[in-house]
Amino acid sequence: MKTVPCLLAWSAMLFLSGCADTGDDCDLVPLPGGLGQLPPLLSLELPAELHVQPSLNSTCEGLDTSQVPDSITAEVFDPNNHAVASEASLTGNGQAATVRFTPTTTGRHHVRVAFAPVGSLQQFGAYVSRAWTGGEPTVLPLPRCTQLDRTTHGTWLCDGVAVHTANGTQTPLGGVSGMPDVAVAGDVVWVVGEDRVRRFVDTGSELELTGSLLLNQRDTMKVIQNRLATADELWVLDSERLHRFAFTSEGVVVGATPTPWGRANQLPFGVDMVLGLLVRLGPDTVSVIQVTQEPDSRACTFRLGPSGAFVASEAPCQRLPGVPAGIEAGAVWTRVDTLLPPQPGQTLYRWAAVDGALTERGTLVVDAPLELVSAPLRPGFAIPFIQWRQSRIGSAVPVPPESQGPLGLELLPGNADLSPGLRTLSPRFYWEAGGGQGLGGTRVYERRASSLK
Repeated sequence: MKTVPCLLAWSAMLFLSGCADTGDDCDLVPLPGGLGQLPPLLSLELPAELHVQPSLNSTCEGLDTSQVPDSITAEVFDPNNHAVASEASLTGNGQAATVRFTPTTTGRHHVRVAFAPVGSLQQFGAYVSRAWTGGEPTVLPLPRCTQLDRTTHGTWLCDGVAVHTANGTQTPLGGVSGMPDVAVAGDVVWVVGEDRVRRFVDTGSELELTGSLLLNQRDTMKVIQNRLATADELWVLDSERLHRFAFTSEGVVVGATPTPWGRANQLPFGVDMVLGLLVRLGPDTVSVIQVTQEPDSRACTFRLGPSGAFVASEAPCQRLPGVPAGIEAGAVWTRVDTLLPPQPGQTLYRWAAVDGALTERGTLVVDAPLELVSAPLRPGFAIPFIQWRQSRIGSAVPVPPESQGPLGLELLPGNADLSPGLRTLSPRFYWEAGGGQGLGGTRVYERRASSLK
């Protein structure tokens, strides 16, 4: 496992004591140094300017301007720990400094600023993002989607409603019992709801029903946690069991005997209190991600047995740091939160399925005042993003590296003023509330395709 460097605090806690009646020294501790006005996200290949304050002594009358630094040195390191050319200068009669550099790599850069003979050493992270590389927005005439996907032919699936781009018509896929659960694989759409599993194929003009299975008592699902789909199979994880449904060569949908998967001490996680997630390790192998009392995550392997049902692997479960924060078909994201001073922050990991196991494929340290935003995991594939905590000036999506290493960053488009709960990011799309005139609709941006594992 790649070792993540320690988080470095952006600021320290300042404790002040009151002035004595005798006018003696107030015994004030030095004012903490650190970042001044840092842009929320620096831009790739553009000159960056950071403003940093030294740690200065304070008196009852204010700053002791007789004790200020007269020299400064600065170092900037990119996410791969390579030195970046930079220059630094004192400003404001030594009470501040400016560091300039031009980043050539996205992700978290580590900045060290040393003041002398006073002012201390300041260290912090600076975050560099590339511009959005995806497409222009498409506006769907539906309220903001919780569950969103699109077929190869271009039909949108939003919370159980199919929106046909060819003619603009809408086809509800649910019934009187509420919104169904939908999974898309190419032009195949699997729908679970009202005690049925249905399989549709998008012909370009309509969704054609190709198979349906009425669930018996053995196959009935409880609360669905996660699902994975191909054109011919649907794997569903509910709160207790792992289900497998298949579309046979005879053109019928069949179900195998469900497999219990949970542990007695499992804990719910995420903003929507999920119990488990699925990651595809291979054509007949899946990893079930859960959180236990440790409190790290556990990835337990299940394989298809001779009967067509899943069987738990005898191999021990893999331990992953932190709790799940995102899910893809072949990867899971976890986050480790450090909330207490002097080093508050978060660390994000991406674990991808490689050779039948989950392997680290990217890390990102997130210092305050940036924060990770985790989307609901139960509706489908979702990826966390980072935002500026004090103001909604910009947000960025973590970009996986080609191999093991630090995560890069890409700016998200759209309305930065929206609250995080009105925005969702998946491996294929970014979407948010609003579109066109008024507040109705869902604005969807397609992300650039990626071949990364």
